[in-house]
Amino acid sequence: MKSDVKTQVAERLDIDNQNILLNKVAEITDQHVLHLLGRSYNWDDGFAVPEAIINNPNCCLSTALELFYLADGARYLKDKLDVEQSALGLWKHFVIGLYEQIIQGRFERNGIGFKPPLSKVEIYKLKKNLEPSEYIFIEVVEEENLTL
Repeated sequence: MKSDVKTQVAERLDIDNQNILLNKVAEITDQHVLHLLGRSYNWDDGFAVPEAIINNPNCCLSTALELFYLADGARYLKDKLDVEQSALGLWKHFVIGLYEQIIQGRFERNGIGFKPPLSKVEIYKLKKNLEPSEYIFIEVVEEENLTL
């Protein structure tokens, strides 16, 4: 991993002004920077930055899946009705919207790996209730794994 990627992620994480940060995220052309930024993001700061990451045209499937799981998207896979009835509007909107984009094939596989953060038992239970089009959420994306 190039130290340049780590430096770019660290620089963006140090930006306190959200509007400036959103503009910087929109300018990112390196999918590795997007991925590591999403993985390192403090979710207590809201959904604006993760939304900007998934709306960036350079966001790949592994980054989208990573953000889905970091936002507790597994809860949606386990019980869609419960999430759809949730009073947590911003979270619900983010998770369901990202789910739909992933299912619709909006994101490409572009060299970054992803392994769902689920145990074998969780995958087995989920697979029994998922449609074949949803298996993308429980499959490993065999590519390069990134670390910060």
